Amino acid sequence: MCSLRVEKMRVILSVLAAILLAGISSGQEGQAGREPFVYNDNGRRDPLWPLVNSSGAILNYESEFLITDLALEGIMAGTDGENMAIINGRVLKANDTIGQFSVGGIGEDSVILKKGKQKI
Repeated sequence: MCSLRVEKMRVILSVLAAILLAGISSGQEGQAGREPFVYNDNGRRDPLWPLVNSSGAILNYESEFLITDLALEGIMAGTDGENMAIINGRVLKANDTIGQFSVGGIGEDSVILKKGKQKI
């Protein structure tokens, strides 16, 4: 009786393996031929950003950024020196705002943020 169960399991596993291999060999392994998924945030907060800052306060990403909550992720060199910065997943140019900060300037390896008269 036990050997009959083992034999049935072998048959089931071999059928499943054949189905899987047939799908792979025919290019049906999932994403083949499909356009890549691009997330559209519709102007809302990125769902992967934290909801609280390092001190435990709830963040409002529209206005309550602390400088420690901002992460410079990259700088893209533009034509005529019009560089763009990627901060917390947002692409920003000079004079754009993120929270209470405005982008004062973007160099080759630095970004100047302004909050009032303070430059960071």
